[in-house]
Amino acid sequence: MSLPTGTVTFFFSDIEGSTRLIQQLGERYPDVLLAHHTVLRQALAEHGGNELRTEGDSFFIVFGSALDACSGAAAAQQALQSHAWPEGGRVQVRIGLHTGEATLVGNEYLGLDVHRAARVASAAHGGQVLVSETTRALVDHVLPSSLTLKDLGLHRLKDLARPERLYQLNIDGLPGEFPALRTLEATPNNLPTQMTSFIGRDDQVREGRELLSRARLLTLTGPGGTGKTRLSLQIAADVMDQFPDGVYFVPLAAVQDPELVPSAIAQALAISSTGGRRPIDALLEHLHDKRTLLVLDNFEQLLPAAPLAIMLLEGSPGLRVLVSSRSVLRVYGEQEFPVPPLAVPDLKALPSLSALSQFEAVRLFIERAVAVIRAVSRLSAERSSGATR
Repeated sequence: MSLPTGTVTFFFSDIEGSTRLIQQLGERYPDVLLAHHTVLRQALAEHGGNELRTEGDSFFIVFGSALDACSGAAAAQQALQSHAWPEGGRVQVRIGLHTGEATLVGNEYLGLDVHRAARVASAAHGGQVLVSETTRALVDHVLPSSLTLKDLGLHRLKDLARPERLYQLNIDGLPGEFPALRTLEATPNNLPTQMTSFIGRDDQVREGRELLSRARLLTLTGPGGTGKTRLSLQIAADVMDQFPDGVYFVPLAAVQDPELVPSAIAQALAISSTGGRRPIDALLEHLHDKRTLLVLDNFEQLLPAAPLAIMLLEGSPGLRVLVSSRSVLRVYGEQEFPVPPLAVPDLKALPSLSALSQFEAVRLFIERAVAVIRAVSRLSAERSSGATR
């Protein structure tokens, strides 16, 4: 298979509510999943799509042309809509398209644009196709009359990076009205924007989400520099849909007095202590009937304040607390999640280049290096252009 290089368009998709479908269909689900795969593969292959990876109900496809990607996505939704699904087994697929550049290593694309495309897809609803600004710019004036683009505005995606202007691909004959996008704007939060996209640690994010679904107090532990803060932010962003009353990041690195932790949390939630109330009382009153996630970052120097977390959890049934710390809090109900370093190859027995790219530390280095090289190239081109004016 000869894969396209240079500027390409990435296609990500998955089935909305797949867990619910599995529960509803039971033994019939494998047949429905196979039909979903068959319908998608045929529609996308007819428009030049190259299948890179399929995992469960998700597809990762690459197109050499943004127009082909839009046409393929539309054909896929039309085919899925017209397919004869069994009773209770209608499949609704969400699709995201993003155009950019990525480094091809073997049969693997490396680059921040790959991750961006996945996040575009995660913002969509079943039956919806979302398109990034870069893709729109390439197809806006060449789309067939049966396809139009609707501007949905700027949105912060769950990679916590810069906002992305998103568009909905409207397809003649298919529904065009959907709920608000699944972006950071959909839930009250103060999660900080990150300068770089989150790369690697997919397994740790998945495990963290699962642990947080079972434990109301989850502590990410590990030495400084292992990425606890970034991992906690990514877990928080990924589970945001489960906390309609808010997800709040509380930076504690600059707090040295355990007595000040309630005030720091109240400040992050924009809660004022009026009438002489203690901050802890204001917090309990505010949180007691809400489904909220608190992300307490850098707790290691404040361990005497650990009982505060239990007090908040006991007074707020809908609250969950995600902590990053160099050591556990040692309180009842705490679930520890040791954060491992990124996987690295054995320097004494290096594998092939394509196998090397599977190591998270290597992927991170390559993708960061490529981003820097492209930024330098753009800056050089801008300076050269300015010098010739």
